[in-house]
Amino acid sequence: MKKFFVFALISMFIVFLAACGSDNNDGNNAGGDKELSDELIVFNWSEYIPQEVLDDFEDEFGVDIVYSTYNSNHEMLTKVQSGTVAYDIVFPSDYYVKQMVDNDLLLEIDFDNIPNYENIADAWHDMPFDPENKYSVPFMYGYDGIAYNKEFVKEAPTSWEDLWNPEYAGKVLLLEESKEVSNMLQQLLGNDMNDPTEEQLEEGFKKLQELIPNVLAFDGTPSDRLVSGEAWIAHGYSGAAATAWLENENIDFVLPEEGGIVWLDAMVIPKTAKNKYTAEVFIDYLLRPEVSKQLSEFIPYGNPNEGAVEILPDEIKNSPGLNFPEEVIKRAEWNLPLDADRTQLMNRLFQESKVD
Repeated sequence: MKKFFVFALISMFIVFLAACGSDNNDGNNAGGDKELSDELIVFNWSEYIPQEVLDDFEDEFGVDIVYSTYNSNHEMLTKVQSGTVAYDIVFPSDYYVKQMVDNDLLLEIDFDNIPNYENIADAWHDMPFDPENKYSVPFMYGYDGIAYNKEFVKEAPTSWEDLWNPEYAGKVLLLEESKEVSNMLQQLLGNDMNDPTEEQLEEGFKKLQELIPNVLAFDGTPSDRLVSGEAWIAHGYSGAAATAWLENENIDFVLPEEGGIVWLDAMVIPKTAKNKYTAEVFIDYLLRPEVSKQLSEFIPYGNPNEGAVEILPDEIKNSPGLNFPEEVIKRAEWNLPLDADRTQLMNRLFQESKVD
């Protein structure tokens, strides 16, 4: 009887240990377990990663990628904050990284799991939105400036003011983010785009109302419209211009004399992620030079990956928006978020201007 009792206790203890172990192997490795999950939930900008790169990752690692896209940082942040989907990795722009850090939405990244981080050029370390390199990994960079089709715009634009040219009625595209449009307006007016007064914000969006007759659409991905000639000129991203240029050699891109904006999209892991280790493995995979090269060939934004840039074909290296003189680049400004009150005012003025 005593032997049976001891055996029963031992059996119960073994079952208990097995149950404890199973908690760490249910696919939720946000705590750092180095086991790949069955799936990875990725939320990214549209037109940013070619399907073959995703397919190759799935084949190599045996992980199914659940992939969805967004068209603006605001859309991304709203969905991450809602928690409806537990995204494992998202790709916010620089100032949204800071907002997500400030709002305690991100996990710190374990760079031991990302050895290919060494391929990131030193210039892209310690960014102002993540000064200690804790929460983000650079993905692609570029500029907000003026993209245009030389078939219709005969003289290269030099200023944001060129968007107001009455000859471009119904042919102008603007970015769909209120802060990015505000940046353009404040630069044009000679104000500090990252610290405007409420009066300057109001002045800027009155200026936008004057532009509305020229505006075809607010569009964060204007490539197709520029290629087809539906739009002639755009307040847009350098990468969108380069993508359009691959299909139509008449597309070009300039930074305006007022400066333009430099930006960086980064890879981050939300706190709601269930598969942190797998997300880090995916980041490391994207930083392989040969994989990162594929990304630049698919959509030729600026690439902070030195190893990838070394093996890029000259055609991509020389695409619009990548090779500006140093004095032009120095004029471009980093975008920073406004405080809550001015953000609310800016968003309201933006919507009112679009309606008017």
